[in-house]
Amino acid sequence: MAGDAGDAGGRAKAAKLARALKELHERAGSPTYAKLVRQGAEQHPPVVLKASVFSDWFNGRGVPADPGRFAFLVTWLEHEAARLDHAYVATPTAAWERLRSEAVRERRPTGRPHTPHSGEPSSADTGFVGRPVREFTDPFALEVHHAIDAPEHARAEMPVLPVYVARTHDLVLREAVECAAAGESAMVTLVAGSSTGKTRACWEALQGVPDGWRLWHPLHPGQAEAGLAGVGPRTVVCLNEAQTYLEPAGAGQRIATGLRELLHDLRRGPVLILATLWPDPFWTTLTTRPPAGAPDPHAQARALLTGTDLRVPEVFAGDDLDAVRARAGEDLRLAKALTSGGNGRITQFLAGALALLKRFELAPTHARAVLEAAMDARRLGHGPVLRQAFLEDAADAYLTDHESDALDDDWFEQALAYATTRVQGAVAPLTRIRPRRRTRDTTGNDGLTYRLADYLEQHARRTRSAGCPGTSFWDAAHDHAHTPADSLNLAGAARERLRLRHAERLFGRAIVAGKPGALLGLAKLRETAGDRDAAERLAREAVETGHPHALTWLAATRESAGDRDDAERLYRQAADTGDTHALRQLARMRREAGDHDGAERLYRQAADAGDSFALEWLARMRDDVGDHDGAEQLYRQAADAGRMYALAWLAELRKDAGDHDGAEHLAREAADAGNCFALEWLADLRRAAGDHHGAERLYRQAADAGSLIALGYLADLRQEVGDHKGAASLYRQAIDAGDTEALLRLAELQEDAGDHDGAEHLACEAADAGDTHALKRLAELREETGNRNSAERLRALLRCGLDAEDDMSPVDG
Repeated sequence: MAGDAGDAGGRAKAAKLARALKELHERAGSPTYAKLVRQGAEQHPPVVLKASVFSDWFNGRGVPADPGRFAFLVTWLEHEAARLDHAYVATPTAAWERLRSEAVRERRPTGRPHTPHSGEPSSADTGFVGRPVREFTDPFALEVHHAIDAPEHARAEMPVLPVYVARTHDLVLREAVECAAAGESAMVTLVAGSSTGKTRACWEALQGVPDGWRLWHPLHPGQAEAGLAGVGPRTVVCLNEAQTYLEPAGAGQRIATGLRELLHDLRRGPVLILATLWPDPFWTTLTTRPPAGAPDPHAQARALLTGTDLRVPEVFAGDDLDAVRARAGEDLRLAKALTSGGNGRITQFLAGALALLKRFELAPTHARAVLEAAMDARRLGHGPVLRQAFLEDAADAYLTDHESDALDDDWFEQALAYATTRVQGAVAPLTRIRPRRRTRDTTGNDGLTYRLADYLEQHARRTRSAGCPGTSFWDAAHDHAHTPADSLNLAGAARERLRLRHAERLFGRAIVAGKPGALLGLAKLRETAGDRDAAERLAREAVETGHPHALTWLAATRESAGDRDDAERLYRQAADTGDTHALRQLARMRREAGDHDGAERLYRQAADAGDSFALEWLARMRDDVGDHDGAEQLYRQAADAGRMYALAWLAELRKDAGDHDGAEHLAREAADAGNCFALEWLADLRRAAGDHHGAERLYRQAADAGSLIALGYLADLRQEVGDHKGAASLYRQAIDAGDTEALLRLAELQEDAGDHDGAEHLACEAADAGDTHALKRLAELREETGNRNSAERLRALLRCGLDAEDDMSPVDG
């Protein structure tokens, strides 16, 4: 076409390919990116495609480098187009490949050969970070877990790592390596619990990276942020425990932004980013959009990670277990894992995780207290480096008076000796951190430091979420937290659990250390106590220090006080800094004032800045004015951008229009892609139709797919049919799974049954887990029934905290 020659930046061929792909996509019925991803995964072997890749291809931001993946896409879309329109004439496969090849050649930066070469110079010669990948011969340098010892008679013959049995996720990783080698940048995030083989899988994948590639493994966020600009072409970036880099306030956003830019910068590609994350809390925290009106501290991390996840099975089963049996004769450690790794937990056994858990469970009282202090510190937000002084002082919170009186004078030394002993030669519950450089700590915090085994940390997050440590823990945190960020994180955890006196002390320590987030945290604490003047003064101080969310919080407080003009002014200031949450709040204010055009313009501005939540609001506004086609298009855009609720809202739109079959089909499509919300929505449909059996089946599917609240809905269902005992049992299961909302519903049951003490105990249990809503609701219930004194006493707890009288007892382990 004549107009192609003038395409910006000389990208005529790429633009032509994008237009052709987009037209084919529309002729095929505009299937969602999630559906395309699922279709690829169902191929044999699987074709690995991510939603973000489709978005890039269809909009001209990227060009398919791998002909195999491209051929799958066009073949499947051509088939769908022909199915929908029998008159459709398919484009020959050779013509599609010609379009792709021309676009690839056009996109390739000049001056850089496409084929990786073997004579990669050193970093000093290239100026790029990292080292040639073939220089990495030690898997433990990349944080692969040490394995259990082989029997002594065979130890000399055994390699450092056990025999590796590849699984489906290894095939996906191998394909990602091949695509990167072919010139297409990619990111894969392996998501699974501790000791499931994530880093080992990355190590095995690295063996297939071509000669001439580099590997960069930054050890901490500061190194990652400083070095990102130095990542060059043909580099693998390894981010083990990616939350370390992406979760910290400020730095995490900047690192995520830098990684996104790296993936899309053709001049610096191809690159391959390999990351690992635990599913909960880290994947959930970094990828879940906060509720409407809440700050969004992980927007860039969410945009980076969405669509990159590769789930690693936590157990070996079926063909995978058969493959272990077939190779067990090659390695005595593997043979032992097969007989002792209960329920297929092969990797956990090899990494010593099962023996580690047993050592914790059998620990003597003093050692268990030290380990529980470390476990609670980590789950409540302290960083991985734990001071010895903290562990010694905090352990007192886990000992009864009788246990404390019975301790020997050297109890702590005995406890450390137990906790730092390696289990089966692989890993110890606590490991002393030995600084690589013996430089004096200039902060005045000299002393030994330790790191908790990550399997115990994960175990703590799964089993101890409802407990809150006693006074000695919080005092030790104030005196011995390792960094100001640790003080700030623990202050937030104390505030969430209504340990307000301790929260204030910890916030104060972080403020002295120069953490602006502590000013905002203390402001929120003052507002909880009813001192709005002090809260606003502290928030304005936080604004002056440049805290990214202080302006929006201050704006919200002005709005709640009735000063809409000042609130709008502050939201605009925040929006000018790039805060899309503030843009959405401005849009809401315009909408509430009846200025729908102004609201839509602001939502569109937020959406254009990458805020997919704004797309949902735009869709709702289109629906409100009767533009159902426009609403559907926007909901689909939001779904493709990672909004898990968007397809369910679209299904609701179809249902309201009377298209019940279409609604259920859409929800099923979302559910098949792993959308828990869609499963819950389908269950609600069955429930409303009186099909309790079908609803229960779908709620259980949602729970199995990772929904924290589905068990609570199941309990509600039991309650509706009069099965109060079954409901209470399910509520307790939901609570054990981390659903604090279930504590509220169980407390309401107790209150209705007249067990007021039991209801209050459950509400306080919810507060211990970081959810104060149950106490607020209980106060409302007592106010409604005329029990005003009790209601006011509960509100006093909310204002003053559960630690006001220092009556806390040791944690129930």
